[in-house]
Amino acid sequence: MGQQPISELFLNNIDVLPLWVKQVLYLKTRDKLREELAEFSDVLLTDNLMQYYIPKLTFAGKTELETREKRLPDEFYTFYQNCSNGNDLFEITLANYWTFSQTCSIFVRSIELQLITIPEDETIISIAQFMAGKIRTGEMLKRLGKIDVLQLEKAIRIQKDRNESGKPVKMAELMIELGYITDKDINILLAFKDDAKKRFVMGIGFSLVKPHNEQETQTLVKGMQKEIKRLDEENRILKNRLRKILNIKE
Repeated sequence: MGQQPISELFLNNIDVLPLWVKQVLYLKTRDKLREELAEFSDVLLTDNLMQYYIPKLTFAGKTELETREKRLPDEFYTFYQNCSNGNDLFEITLANYWTFSQTCSIFVRSIELQLITIPEDETIISIAQFMAGKIRTGEMLKRLGKIDVLQLEKAIRIQKDRNESGKPVKMAELMIELGYITDKDINILLAFKDDAKKRFVMGIGFSLVKPHNEQETQTLVKGMQKEIKRLDEENRILKNRLRKILNIKE
């Protein structure tokens, strides 16, 4: 029997809740998401989430996984092994204690190296590129259909002119000023991108620590693993005590 996916373990924590609690959580979460993501519901609130996407190795990618000829960082080969196992982006991120932006960076770079096939859905690669910092907010808004090419080009020209005149302006602020988008549009996108930089560990939640290098990342992961083990042990002890108190047999 294979190891249970981390994502299933996470969802099991919710599944064991009483039905009447899950009903409230579902409705409150659904309504809040619909309100927050109303302007982007077609791409950020859908059954076809990019987090569910399963990256496919190309022939070159399969060969690289075996030979490691390019001598890429270790996390790339961890990513490729996960792809080979048929894991989606959500599972890969949780299983390796990565941030979602880190997963997206490896994903996008691997496509550039032709080690991962290009997704048929352009929205998937667009969101991944945005999370990885490969495209800017203006380009992302264009790809999502919030602005058109002419509007983006005009905004770029105006921004350039203002920068040269000593009155720099951020692209998002400029497009709001021009009436192309609203504060809500940009706040949703930036919040989505910022949350992708947060590490999620089952049982602990979001970690706001953002490592500066690989050594810090490894130290953080080991600390998280140790904390999870400690919490599991405490949970086991409490369960045993509860069984004794209630006279419940195994």
